[in-house]
Amino acid sequence: MALLEAPIELLDLADGESVELSVQRVLKGEVRIETRLEPEGKVVPTWRVWVPPGDKPLGAPYWDITSRTLQARLEPVLEQLVASGRRIKITKYGVAPTARHQVDFL
Repeated sequence: MALLEAPIELLDLADGESVELSVQRVLKGEVRIETRLEPEGKVVPTWRVWVPPGDKPLGAPYWDITSRTLQARLEPVLEQLVASGRRIKITKYGVAPTARHQVDFL
């Protein structure tokens, strides 16, 4: 997979925080992120998910999803979400690396 171009807009929710959005299109790639444990950075699989301007009024018009558990949750319905424009609500529970995400269809 190719490295996604900047700017990187990580979907980084706090424990219990939610975001509502509809998915317009998706690009699968990778981003290099720096962590406390790996300050030199590491490359992680990332989905760049474009959303309507009203869903994200600041910054680039997309979210970069790096959570593999969230990617696994969205994978079976991704094409349907893009085709239908149906809104979803993503809620994060816990903190990395054991955080999980709930996806509700609105």
